[in-house]
Amino acid sequence: MDELIYRKEFKPYYKRILLLWGAFIVCLLFTTIISALFAGIIGNRMALIYASSALQNICVFILPALLTAYYITPQPVSLLALDRKPGGWQIFVVIMTLILSMPAMNYLVYLNESIDLPDSALEQWFRSTEAAARAVTDELLATRSAGMLAVSVLIVGVLTGFGEELFFRGAQQRIFLLRGINGHVAVWVTAVIFSALHFQFYGFFPRLLLGAFFGYLAWKGGSIWLPVIAHALNNSLAVIFGYLAMNSPAFADIDSYGVPGVGEFPVVALLSLVTTVLFLLLCGKKIR
Repeated sequence: MDELIYRKEFKPYYKRILLLWGAFIVCLLFTTIISALFAGIIGNRMALIYASSALQNICVFILPALLTAYYITPQPVSLLALDRKPGGWQIFVVIMTLILSMPAMNYLVYLNESIDLPDSALEQWFRSTEAAARAVTDELLATRSAGMLAVSVLIVGVLTGFGEELFFRGAQQRIFLLRGINGHVAVWVTAVIFSALHFQFYGFFPRLLLGAFFGYLAWKGGSIWLPVIAHALNNSLAVIFGYLAMNSPAFADIDSYGVPGVGEFPVVALLSLVTTVLFLLLCGKKIR
C-alpha cells in the first residue's frame, strides 16, 4: 500500500475521518439551503432537478473529498488515486462485466423490491422515501429529446459517477486502506455506507453489490478512474434505457429483462450470474 506524507495535525487516523464527514455534513447543509433557494428562482421543473443534482454532486461529494485530501496530505492527487491512468484491458473488463451482469442485477432489483417488511411506521417511511426518490429518478430518466438525454447522461451518468466515486472510493475507502485496514473490510464497509446514504431500502442490496464492485475496482486496479468509468457507464445506461423505453415500445420492458414471470425459474438471471462469474475468473486478473 502507498506511503503518503500526512500533515502533522492529521497524523491521527480519526482526524482524517472526522474531517471528511465533517466537510460532508457542512456541505450537505449548504446544498440543502441553496437547493431551497433554487426552488424559488427556477420555474422549470426539469431545470430545477438538473441544477439541484449537479449542485449536490459538486458540493456534497466532490468538494469534501478534495478539501479532505488537500488538508490531510501534501499529496492529495495520490491520496485520491487520481494520478493513475487505467489500461485498455481494465476498461474492457469493466464494460463487459456490467453488460453481462445486467439480467442478474435486474432480478436482484426485483427481489429487493419484493421484500415484504412487517407493517410498521418504519416500513411506511421506507416506502415514502423510496417513492419520493423514484419520482425524481423517473423524471430524470423519462426524457424524450436528444438534448435532454445528453444533459441527463452528463449529470446523472458522468458527474454523479465521478462525484460519488471520488468521495466513497477515492476518499473514504482510500483512507481506510492507507490506515492498513483489510482491503475486503474497507471495500464492504464503504459499500454499505454508500448504499445506506441513498436512503432507499428497496434498492439497498443491488446498490451494495455495485458499491462493492466499484470498491474492488479501485482497490485492485489502483486507480479511481476505473470505478468512475464503471459508475458513469452504469448510470448512463440507465438513462439511455429510460430514453429508449419512452420512445420505442420495443424497449419498454428492458429494465425487467432477466426477471422471470410468476412461477417461472430465473433462467436468464442465473445464466447472467454464471457468465459474469466465469468472465471475472478468466479476465479479472487484468484489473490488477
